[in-house]
Amino acid sequence: MLRIGTIYISVLVLLAAGCAVQSPYDRSYVSQGIKDRTDYELGQVTEPGKFNPPEGVSLDDGLSRDEAVAIALWNNAQFQADLEALGFTHADLIEAHMLPNPVFSLLFPVGPKLLEADLAMPIEVLWQRPRRIAVAEIDAQALSENLIEHGLGLVRDVQTTYADLWLAQEQAHLAEEDAQLRSRMADLVRGRLEAGDISELAASAAYVDSLQAADAARRFSNEAIVARQQLIALLGLISNDTGFDIMSSDITTRSAISVDELLKTALAARPDLRAAELKIEAAGKRVGWEQSKIYNLIAVIDAKDEGEDSLTVGPALEVEIPVFNQNKGGIARARAELEQATRQYEAVRQNIILQVRQAYTQYVSAHEEFELWNNHIVPSLEESLEQTEKSLAVGEVCYLSVLEAKQKSVEARMRWTELAANLHRSAAQLNYRVGKKML
Repeated sequence: MLRIGTIYISVLVLLAAGCAVQSPYDRSYVSQGIKDRTDYELGQVTEPGKFNPPEGVSLDDGLSRDEAVAIALWNNAQFQADLEALGFTHADLIEAHMLPNPVFSLLFPVGPKLLEADLAMPIEVLWQRPRRIAVAEIDAQALSENLIEHGLGLVRDVQTTYADLWLAQEQAHLAEEDAQLRSRMADLVRGRLEAGDISELAASAAYVDSLQAADAARRFSNEAIVARQQLIALLGLISNDTGFDIMSSDITTRSAISVDELLKTALAARPDLRAAELKIEAAGKRVGWEQSKIYNLIAVIDAKDEGEDSLTVGPALEVEIPVFNQNKGGIARARAELEQATRQYEAVRQNIILQVRQAYTQYVSAHEEFELWNNHIVPSLEESLEQTEKSLAVGEVCYLSVLEAKQKSVEARMRWTELAANLHRSAAQLNYRVGKKML
């Protein structure tokens, strides 16, 4: 009798402990995981739709790329919704700690039958519960790793969209400058036509060029508006005042890290690979959990009315005999999940290797092309423009030649902005594929 009482006291203690479960894999865990990889962190939970600016960040003095990332991590609506999934794993963890309620049966006396009562409690949970808790904890950690992955994806998206906006704005300015140059060239050609120096066909071509340049300027201006709207949505500012300027970002220097070093870092830092590893561990725990379900025991305290104010109370035990059902289906399913998780881990690992190699190749190519235009082509065209202006000053060339040289310079600078933005995008993509800020 004392032993049964001890069991029920232990059960009550475990039940009370299950009501105060605290999951270590919470918002702080996700925030620290993102900070360790990118130097950015999450903000505190706020009301939906309420803008939550990070400390020290103001839109009044312009918006840098780092500030844009910080704002997005604090305010992006979809990412904030994804983070709420932590509440589900916390609930699963609480459920794993809980014990089933005891069942009280009362048989009323009818005729010669006397009063009888039973209090039953499944006790197989005492050895199943640790396995169930372990699975819930691993699942919670796996979800947190996936949320870290989502955060890294948001960082990349903001950085690439920021580069797209900078590119669109720069191209809009250059396209407007090109349109003005072509308009002036068309005016000069019209004057030569009136003087009889050129044909109507040549003058018409110059006029069409000026119209096309004006159309391109309008198109780039509209693209800048769309890019700004996209960035605003990522920042979670779509319902707020969006009047801010962006700043040009420094061009990253080419990293001396080899692709092998990047692969080594990626395999250690990528949260999705860690999540796949945790799924293997959880699947292994589930195999043991399913195997523990073969034997089910119920502890019973039985009370019977013996008449003449006599009540007998005694312990009992109900045992499920695993003759027909040995939970083979549950065990087979758990083993299949373990095999699938193992193969999925290898698939994720191979995909990471491919992604890092591709991102590294694209980054190296983008950097080489940018250096060619930045160090050779653009300076050469600027030098050519300067020489043409000097020739104009001494009367060796006409003003139209200067305008043509300026036009080539504008076209080169437009190409330079495309390559600079592509370099920023490829660097952001490489950081994301490695799972850690490397550039």
